[in-house]
Amino acid sequence: MTPDLARILQRALVLLLVPLAALLGRPAEAQQRPGRVGSPARVYLGAGVGPGVGVVAEGTTPVLGVLTREIVVYADYVPRVTGGSGRLLTAVGVGGSVRLLRVADVVQNRDGGPLDVDVGLRIGPSFYTAFFEQTAESRSRAFSVMLDPFVRASLRRGGRVFFAELGPQSPSLRAGVSTSIRLPF
Repeated sequence: MTPDLARILQRALVLLLVPLAALLGRPAEAQQRPGRVGSPARVYLGAGVGPGVGVVAEGTTPVLGVLTREIVVYADYVPRVTGGSGRLLTAVGVGGSVRLLRVADVVQNRDGGPLDVDVGLRIGPSFYTAFFEQTAESRSRAFSVMLDPFVRASLRRGGRVFFAELGPQSPSLRAGVSTSIRLPF
Protein backbone atom coordinates (compact mmCIF):
# COMPACT_ATOMS: atom_id res chain seq x y z
CA MET A 1 0.00 0.00 0.00
CA THR A 2 1.42 3.35 -1.00
CA PRO A 3 1.74 6.12 1.60
CA ASP A 4 -0.75 8.30 -0.35
CA LEU A 5 -3.36 5.55 -0.40
CA ALA A 6 -2.82 4.84 3.30
CA ARG A 7 -3.27 8.54 4.11
CA ILE A 8 -6.47 8.70 2.04
CA LEU A 9 -7.89 5.60 3.73
CA GLN A 10 -6.98 6.96 7.16
CA ARG A 11 -8.74 10.27 6.40
CA ALA A 12 -11.80 8.45 5.07
CA LEU A 13 -12.01 6.32 8.22
CA VAL A 14 -11.79 9.39 10.45
CA LEU A 15 -14.37 11.24 8.34
CA LEU A 16 -16.79 8.33 8.67
CA LEU A 17 -16.30 7.74 12.40
CA VAL A 18 -16.58 11.38 13.51
CA PRO A 19 -20.22 11.81 12.36
CA LEU A 20 -21.24 8.50 13.90
CA ALA A 21 -19.68 9.43 17.25
CA ALA A 22 -21.33 12.85 17.18
CA LEU A 23 -24.76 11.39 16.48
CA LEU A 24 -24.48 8.76 19.17
CA GLY A 25 -23.17 11.29 21.67
CA ARG A 26 -26.19 13.62 21.40
CA PRO A 27 -29.27 13.15 23.62
CA ALA A 28 -32.69 13.10 22.03
CA GLU A 29 -34.22 16.41 23.06
CA ALA A 30 -37.90 15.93 22.38
CA GLN A 31 -40.33 13.17 21.58
CA GLN A 32 -42.14 13.98 18.38
CA ARG A 33 -44.89 12.12 16.61
CA PRO A 34 -43.50 9.71 14.02
CA GLY A 35 -44.45 10.28 10.41
CA ARG A 36 -43.31 13.84 9.99
CA VAL A 37 -40.24 14.29 7.84
CA GLY A 38 -38.36 16.09 10.59
CA SER A 39 -39.16 13.55 13.33
CA PRO A 40 -36.41 12.09 15.45
CA ALA A 41 -32.79 11.86 14.40
CA ARG A 42 -32.32 11.15 10.68
CA VAL A 43 -29.58 9.80 8.47
CA TYR A 44 -29.34 11.03 4.87
CA LEU A 45 -27.35 9.06 2.27
CA GLY A 46 -26.98 10.21 -1.28
CA ALA A 47 -24.95 10.93 -4.36
CA GLY A 48 -24.02 14.25 -5.87
CA VAL A 49 -22.67 16.04 -8.91
CA GLY A 50 -20.84 19.26 -9.55
CA PRO A 51 -17.99 19.84 -10.11
CA GLY A 52 -17.27 16.06 -10.14
CA VAL A 53 -19.20 13.08 -8.82
CA GLY A 54 -19.48 12.30 -5.15
CA VAL A 55 -21.29 10.94 -2.15
CA VAL A 56 -22.71 12.52 0.97
CA ALA A 57 -23.67 11.12 4.37
CA GLU A 58 -25.51 13.35 6.84
CA GLY A 59 -26.94 13.00 10.30
CA THR A 60 -29.43 15.38 11.89
CA THR A 61 -31.09 15.65 15.27
CA PRO A 62 -34.06 17.95 15.95
CA VAL A 63 -33.84 20.83 18.39
CA LEU A 64 -37.12 22.36 19.62
CA GLY A 65 -38.94 20.97 16.57
CA VAL A 66 -37.94 23.79 14.21
CA LEU A 67 -34.12 23.58 14.27
CA THR A 68 -31.67 20.78 13.49
CA ARG A 69 -28.13 19.98 14.49
CA GLU A 70 -26.21 18.56 11.56
CA ILE A 71 -23.05 16.63 10.81
CA VAL A 72 -22.05 15.69 7.29
CA VAL A 73 -19.29 13.93 5.36
CA TYR A 74 -18.68 14.86 1.72
CA ALA A 75 -16.49 13.16 -0.89
CA ASP A 76 -16.16 14.49 -4.43
CA TYR A 77 -13.92 13.14 -7.20
CA VAL A 78 -13.17 14.95 -10.46
CA PRO A 79 -11.81 12.31 -12.86
CA ARG A 80 -9.13 13.17 -15.40
CA VAL A 81 -10.96 11.29 -18.15
CA THR A 82 -13.63 14.00 -18.13
CA GLY A 83 -11.08 16.80 -18.37
CA GLY A 84 -10.88 17.26 -14.59
CA SER A 85 -7.85 17.46 -12.37
CA GLY A 86 -8.01 13.93 -10.96
CA ARG A 87 -8.49 15.20 -7.43
CA LEU A 88 -10.48 13.95 -4.47
CA LEU A 89 -12.08 16.46 -2.13
CA THR A 90 -13.25 15.20 1.27
CA ALA A 91 -14.83 17.31 3.99
CA VAL A 92 -16.63 16.97 7.27
CA GLY A 93 -18.94 19.67 8.54
CA VAL A 94 -21.02 20.48 11.58
CA GLY A 95 -23.78 23.05 11.76
CA GLY A 96 -27.50 23.51 11.89
CA SER A 97 -30.58 24.49 9.99
CA VAL A 98 -33.99 26.09 10.35
CA ARG A 99 -36.93 23.98 9.16
CA LEU A 100 -38.91 26.67 7.32
CA LEU A 101 -42.13 24.75 6.72
CA ARG A 102 -42.12 23.45 10.30
CA VAL A 103 -41.89 27.05 11.54
CA ALA A 104 -44.96 27.87 9.42
CA ASP A 105 -46.75 24.78 10.82
CA VAL A 106 -46.05 25.87 14.41
CA VAL A 107 -47.21 29.44 13.74
CA GLN A 108 -50.45 28.17 12.12
CA ASN A 109 -50.91 25.46 14.80
CA ARG A 110 -51.16 22.54 12.36
CA ASP A 111 -49.47 19.17 11.88
CA GLY A 112 -46.53 18.99 9.52
CA GLY A 113 -47.04 17.61 6.05
CA PRO A 114 -44.94 15.34 3.85
CA LEU A 115 -42.64 18.15 2.66
CA ASP A 116 -39.93 19.87 4.68
CA VAL A 117 -37.48 22.60 3.65
CA ASP A 118 -34.32 23.31 5.65
CA VAL A 119 -31.98 26.28 5.27
CA GLY A 120 -28.73 26.07 7.15
CA LEU A 121 -24.98 26.41 7.43
CA ARG A 122 -22.14 23.92 8.01
CA ILE A 123 -18.47 24.52 8.71
CA GLY A 124 -15.54 22.15 8.98
CA PRO A 125 -12.23 20.92 7.55
CA SER A 126 -11.82 20.09 3.88
CA PHE A 127 -9.02 17.95 2.43
CA TYR A 128 -7.86 18.15 -1.18
CA THR A 129 -5.91 15.18 -2.54
CA ALA A 130 -4.34 15.52 -5.99
CA PHE A 131 -3.43 12.16 -7.48
CA PHE A 132 -1.54 13.37 -10.53
CA GLU A 133 0.25 16.53 -9.39
CA GLN A 134 2.65 16.59 -6.49
CA THR A 135 3.96 20.12 -6.23
CA ALA A 136 4.60 22.28 -3.21
CA GLU A 137 1.61 24.37 -4.26
CA SER A 138 -0.75 21.38 -4.36
CA ARG A 139 0.46 20.19 -0.94
CA SER A 140 -0.10 23.66 0.53
CA ARG A 141 -3.69 23.57 -0.79
CA ALA A 142 -4.33 20.17 0.82
CA PHE A 143 -6.30 21.60 3.78
CA SER A 144 -8.86 24.36 3.97
CA VAL A 145 -11.86 25.37 6.03
CA MET A 146 -15.18 24.57 4.38
CA LEU A 147 -18.19 26.87 4.76
CA ASP A 148 -21.37 25.40 3.25
CA PRO A 149 -24.65 27.36 3.35
CA PHE A 150 -27.29 24.97 2.02
CA VAL A 151 -30.95 24.44 1.29
CA ARG A 152 -32.52 20.97 1.52
CA ALA A 153 -35.98 19.72 0.58
CA SER A 154 -37.24 16.41 1.98
CA LEU A 155 -40.35 14.65 0.73
CA ARG A 156 -42.13 11.63 2.19
CA ARG A 157 -43.58 9.39 -0.56
CA GLY A 158 -44.92 5.89 -0.02
CA GLY A 159 -43.20 5.32 3.31
CA ARG A 160 -39.82 6.56 2.09
CA VAL A 161 -38.16 9.94 2.48
CA PHE A 162 -36.24 11.42 -0.44
CA PHE A 163 -34.11 14.56 -0.28
CA ALA A 164 -32.42 17.03 -2.59
CA GLU A 165 -29.88 19.55 -1.38
CA LEU A 166 -27.98 22.44 -2.93
CA GLY A 167 -24.87 24.15 -1.57
CA PRO A 168 -21.46 25.44 -2.71
CA GLN A 169 -19.46 22.53 -1.22
CA SER A 170 -18.67 19.82 -3.79
CA PRO A 171 -20.68 17.88 -4.72
CA SER A 172 -22.95 20.90 -5.05
CA LEU A 173 -26.18 19.15 -6.01
CA ARG A 174 -26.89 16.21 -3.70
CA ALA A 175 -29.86 13.83 -3.59
CA GLY A 176 -30.76 10.54 -2.00
CA VAL A 177 -32.82 8.81 0.66
CA SER A 178 -33.25 9.37 4.36
CA THR A 179 -34.31 7.23 7.29
CA SER A 180 -35.06 8.00 10.90
CA ILE A 181 -32.98 6.40 13.61
CA ARG A 182 -33.76 5.77 17.24
CA LEU A 183 -30.93 6.78 19.51
CA PRO A 184 -30.41 4.36 22.40
CA PHE A 185 -30.54 7.08 25.10
